[in-house]
Amino acid sequence: MNNNKNKKKKKEGKIGKVNPIFYALVCAYLKPKYTRKYGITYDNAIVKDIKGPAIIVATHTCDEDHMISGMTLYPVRPTYIVSEHFMRIPSTARLLKLMHVITKKMFCADISTIRKVMRAKKENAVIVIFAEGRLSCYGHTLPVADGTAELIKKLGVDLYAWKAEGAYLTFPKWRDKGDSRQGRIHSSVKLLLTADEVAAKSVEEIRKIAAAAILHDDELAMAGVEYKSKDIVRGVDRILFKCPKCLREGTITASEGHIRCECGLDAELDSFYRLHNAPFERINEWFEWQQNSIDVENEALSAKAKLGCCGKDGFMDPNAGEGEVYMDKEIFKLLGTLHGEPIEYTTQTCKIGAFPVSPGDHFDIYINNKLIYVSPQPDPKSTIKWVCFLDKLNVSNKLAAEKV
Repeated sequence: MNNNKNKKKKKEGKIGKVNPIFYALVCAYLKPKYTRKYGITYDNAIVKDIKGPAIIVATHTCDEDHMISGMTLYPVRPTYIVSEHFMRIPSTARLLKLMHVITKKMFCADISTIRKVMRAKKENAVIVIFAEGRLSCYGHTLPVADGTAELIKKLGVDLYAWKAEGAYLTFPKWRDKGDSRQGRIHSSVKLLLTADEVAAKSVEEIRKIAAAAILHDDELAMAGVEYKSKDIVRGVDRILFKCPKCLREGTITASEGHIRCECGLDAELDSFYRLHNAPFERINEWFEWQQNSIDVENEALSAKAKLGCCGKDGFMDPNAGEGEVYMDKEIFKLLGTLHGEPIEYTTQTCKIGAFPVSPGDHFDIYINNKLIYVSPQPDPKSTIKWVCFLDKLNVSNKLAAEKV
C-alpha cells in the first residue's frame, strides 16, 4: 500500500513534456502559416545541438513569443516558465496544461516554482524563461528580473539565448486584440555559456551576460522595414499618456495613422514606425521621455479602481470588486472589496518588483499570494502611468543603492 502511495506521489510530481505528436502537428500547421504571413526567418541551426538539461533566456516583446520560440526550437520540446495568470484564463489554461508549463507568481517569492524547475532539470528538460519577468509594453526589453541569474547559477546547465527581432513591431502589446502587422521577424538562438562556464562564473557575471543577450530595441533593430496594417497607430494611446507639446496627461488619442492631443498636436506614424510632426522620431523615445518626466520624489498617484480576482472556479473575474488605490515613493495602498469581502493592503513601494500590465485596462499585483487586477477609474488608460511610476522609482532606488 505504501509503495503504491509513493509511486502515485512521484508521478504527480513529474513535470513532463508536451506530447511529441501533438507538438509536431501544431508546428507543422503553424510554422508555414506564420512564416508566410509575418515574414519570419530562422537562425536556428544550433537547435540540433541543444540537449537537456539546459536553460534558454528569452526576450519578451510580444504576446506571441511562446509561439515563435516554440516553432524556432522545434524539434526540441521546451518547458516554459509562464505567469500564473495565464492559468486563470479559460482560453489559455487548457493549452498550457498540454504544454506542461511551470507557472510562476510574478515579482513575489515563489519557492514552489524553484522546486518545479529543479525537477524539470532532473527530467533533462530544456527550460525557457522570459528573463524580464513580464512582457514589455513598448518596443524595448526590460531589465533582467531579480533572481534570474541566481536560478541559472543554481541549475548549472548550458545557457542559451533566444531573440525575435521584429516581433514587437508585428504584435505590439498596445494593439487591439487580433490586430497584427505584416512585415518581418527574425528569430534566432545562440549558445551563451556551457555548463562548465556557468560553474566558473559568478552570479553577477551571469546576470550581465544574460542582460546583454536579451537587450533589444525593436524599432532600431528593424529600422527601414515596412509593417503593413489597416491602422498602424490604433491603440498606441494606451501607452502614450503625456503630450510633449502641452505637457498635459490623458489627452492623447490615436487613430487613422495620427496621434492627436486636444492642444493641437497632430503627429503621424508611418508604416516604418517613424513619427512625423512630433518632437520624437520613434514611439520608444516618446514613451521613455514621459516615464523619465515623472517626479517620483514628490508625486503621488491615487484613483478609484475596479478590482479583479479569481472566483470559486479558479478563473479570473475582472469585476470582482472595487476600491481605491494609492502610491507614492514610500507606500502602496489598496482598500476596497472583493466578492463582497473587505480588502485592506499596505506595503512599501520598494518591495513591489514591477506591475505586469494590460495597457488600457489593468495592472497586476499579488496580495497575500492572491493575484489581483487593478483597473484605475474613470480612465483605465491611466494604468500605464502606474507602471511607469514604479519602474522609474525602482531604477532610482537601484542607482542610489549603487552609490552607497
